[in-house]
Amino acid sequence: MKKFLFKSLKFTVFATVFFVLLNLLYFGIVVKRDHGFRNRMESLKFDNPDFEVLVLGASTSFDAFDTELLTANGYKSYNLAIAGSSVKTSLIQLREYLDMYSTKPKYVLFGLNAPMVTTFDDEYVIPEIEVTMADHKYCLNDVPILKFKWMGFELLKRFASETHREARLVLGQLKFQRNIPDYTSCVEQELEFNEYESSFWVGEVVKFCEDNDIELIIIEMPGYKETQNITETGLHKISFSNRYTADLYNYNSQEFSSMFISDEDWVGNSHLNEFGAIKFTNEIIRLLKEMDDQL
Repeated sequence: MKKFLFKSLKFTVFATVFFVLLNLLYFGIVVKRDHGFRNRMESLKFDNPDFEVLVLGASTSFDAFDTELLTANGYKSYNLAIAGSSVKTSLIQLREYLDMYSTKPKYVLFGLNAPMVTTFDDEYVIPEIEVTMADHKYCLNDVPILKFKWMGFELLKRFASETHREARLVLGQLKFQRNIPDYTSCVEQELEFNEYESSFWVGEVVKFCEDNDIELIIIEMPGYKETQNITETGLHKISFSNRYTADLYNYNSQEFSSMFISDEDWVGNSHLNEFGAIKFTNEIIRLLKEMDDQL
């Protein structure tokens, strides 16, 4: 009996050590190789940053806002967007940034996609942010192989695909040169402003920016033709239940999105590739210059 217990104990110790080492190795690979995690870790280690423009949002913003081009045109910028981010996640990032660094941005560009989400009020905080928050309390649910299992599949895709391997992370923006054509067709649909105005978390982002004297620009992000709408590009003023208001530009209008070439500017699923991002960002630069002239 003692012999059996001793062997069981040895196996348990071995299995535990192996499991811990395996998770440490996996976590180390994820932190170093996953684009979203690299973006997150870089943003936590800035040395007295003085960015004039910060970008918030999910994957479409991650790809579309060319912060290198913005910086070259006089708007020192960083893209904080990460794939899968909820609006709540973006607010957490912005609050953290202002808590950690003394120089606040002049502008926040917040890219959202009403057609691509069920709600803007998802309470979910993406794991890259959750596990790296200063007040996070770790538990068994944070085991890396379980918490970040989908990242393993993404890394395998990068190893298998030369195009994925060549993707670059520059000032927080993920740059893809590959092209997946948009074969969808336009439909007659309006932009649903109520999806914005009824959102608690979008309203909280608006409130936070105004309370901290930051110019917030909300952008309905361009997407495939099937997601585009016939509403004017704007400027549109939207109001929230907390009595705050914000500016929204509808860059997913058919009018605005006509600049994008179906078989040149998309990387897939309504995400702009590097060439489409340049076109989009040039319009953002024009907008910022117009706003500077009015201030």
